[in-house]
Amino acid sequence: MKLDTKELKTITLLYVEDDEIIRKQTSILFEKIFKKLYLAEDGQRGLEVFIENKDDIDVVVTDINMPNLNGIDMIAKIDQEGDFLIPTIVTTAHTDAKNLLDAIDKHVDKYITKPIQIKELTISIVNLVAQYRKSNRLESLAKGLVKKSNSDDKINKEMGNLLKIKSRENKFYKSIIEDFVAKFNTDKNGTIIEVTEKFNRLFNYHRDDIIGQNINILKCTSCSQESFQKLMLKAIHSKKTITSTHTFTTNDNKSIVCDVNMTPNYGSDSLVSGYTFYLDLVS
Repeated sequence: MKLDTKELKTITLLYVEDDEIIRKQTSILFEKIFKKLYLAEDGQRGLEVFIENKDDIDVVVTDINMPNLNGIDMIAKIDQEGDFLIPTIVTTAHTDAKNLLDAIDKHVDKYITKPIQIKELTISIVNLVAQYRKSNRLESLAKGLVKKSNSDDKINKEMGNLLKIKSRENKFYKSIIEDFVAKFNTDKNGTIIEVTEKFNRLFNYHRDDIIGQNINILKCTSCSQESFQKLMLKAIHSKKTITSTHTFTTNDNKSIVCDVNMTPNYGSDSLVSGYTFYLDLVS
């Protein structure tokens, strides 16, 4: 994806990182590409900077493990400060389950592991800011309409908060699946219509290379296209998930072994509309 430099120059970023070397190195790049950059060395200072400049900041990028106040708790406090939610991205060298669950609980939008890939992070920032700007405009309009039809401020506030929370939950769950689950979907004929970033990294494909291709683009050395078709038929007849183990050759000619879980998807007419494949790498 090509970065829109004009869009970057409309974004003000709060970057919170306790490692002085990482903070200085990354801030040099951020200052060149974004409209404005605010820096903080820990969560407590990050919260203070946000409160002082909340009308100016478009997105928050923060480390998790920091003194005084960690990144997850800082995000939770930031959410209480503004009239609208803003996108938040956490960076960490550790992908442990507790951090993931804490991030989900606090409605974080994106979870990126260190060392940070600036291009990947920048693309995520641009996409999230665009989504939130659109969402906040719609939310502002919705609040205006609700206010006209209902004078109960308490109900209005509760409805607005619930809307923000559910919206962020859905976005983060999708982000987790994209980054940590190797998954792809096909239509009923076996044409690939959706893939996750984890799948692309595992097989060394670019999304544009595989979307629209038949499932036989996957180089399975332990099976044939016919065997996949048989598995699809078996899934239809049994109406349940079919699990099998396959050896694949990736796009860069590496051999990997995966447990494949295939589930048929059904349309409103109760007929099969496609299939979902989950792949677990066998160590």
